[in-house]
Amino acid sequence: MTRTPTRTRLLDAARKAFATRGYDAVTVIELEEAVGLSPGSGSFYRHFRSKEDVLAAVVDRELARTAERNAARERRAEGSLATTYADLLAALDDLRYLMAMLVRDGDRLPIDRVRAALAETGIAVDAAHLRSLMEAGSIPARDPEAVASVVLHALVGYHLAEQFFRSPVGVDRGRFTLTLADLVAR
Repeated sequence: MTRTPTRTRLLDAARKAFATRGYDAVTVIELEEAVGLSPGSGSFYRHFRSKEDVLAAVVDRELARTAERNAARERRAEGSLATTYADLLAALDDLRYLMAMLVRDGDRLPIDRVRAALAETGIAVDAAHLRSLMEAGSIPARDPEAVASVVLHALVGYHLAEQFFRSPVGVDRGRFTLTLADLVAR
């Protein structure tokens, strides 16, 4: 069995701690403890220069994962809208820690890079998919960027409602994504 590298374990622990408690509430000693390093030993500093450095690395890793997901979505853009929207909800699940960090400590994050990676690139990828469906006559011709923006905001809203209320708020994901796809296709 291969052990996860300490740097990766520190990134995972920091991501969760920053998301759940906020940057200011987390100490380096707690991060060391969370991954089995001797608390207060300075072992953390073999992997990161500072708490700010680990925050930047957490954000960079989340944005890299987002870029990989967006590239994969571009490659398989032939899927149904409902499947695409279900995949986007799953991606939002993967981004829950970064979203929580944005809420708690958005002023500490590179908001322009985060917005570009999460919103602008996501809308561009979805608009390209919608444009191809429109050109094929599969869905009505409209402003694909505006439709992609509305869809993204609907998905984020649904995801946040699930997070806040701990349940699907009257309509499960399958029904939600099918209905959203149906509305876009009309």
